[in-house]
Amino acid sequence: MTPSKFATQLQRAQQARASDWALLLQPRLHAIPLPMQRYDDPFLPFGKAIIDATRDLLCAYVFDLAAYLAIGAAGAVALERTIAYARTDDVTVAILHAPFVGSAFAEAAGDNAFNADAVTLYAADAPSIAAYQEQGIGVFPVSNAIVVDGIRLTASELDLNICIAGARVLYAGRGDDFAACARSALESL
Repeated sequence: MTPSKFATQLQRAQQARASDWALLLQPRLHAIPLPMQRYDDPFLPFGKAIIDATRDLLCAYVFDLAAYLAIGAAGAVALERTIAYARTDDVTVAILHAPFVGSAFAEAAGDNAFNADAVTLYAADAPSIAAYQEQGIGVFPVSNAIVVDGIRLTASELDLNICIAGARVLYAGRGDDFAACARSALESL
């Protein structure tokens, strides 16, 4: 099988970072570190601070759609902007986690909206996978809810894996040094 654009991009990111680790960005208002709570819409500055502190250690970020949408339209905007920020280095892969069922969200996940490089897909039938791949989007099928902190997702092609760190890393610190704490937690994996 010839590698897709996504497969090539993920392989390149893993090689550039010498890592197959990703971080699940799952912002929660009740868990946002104290320095971020001063913002009316804290998800974007929180995501940017975490990305700045950890980008060189990771091949990808996994963005939890439900967590962002918990604060409504502001969360959707923060998600779109945080994905764009994560991708500014032309190396990092952005994966949108819903997980989606079917092909109905292929256009919304693509460059017309959130502009993710890949999605998690709950019902990974061939037509659904094809719909996302037609948009240039990679697919990570999941058979049940995403599990993090060392669990691997396998892409639908070429047996591409990523290992996902979650809340223990993301919320390793709650003070002014929260981003440095997240980095230290990643380094200890």
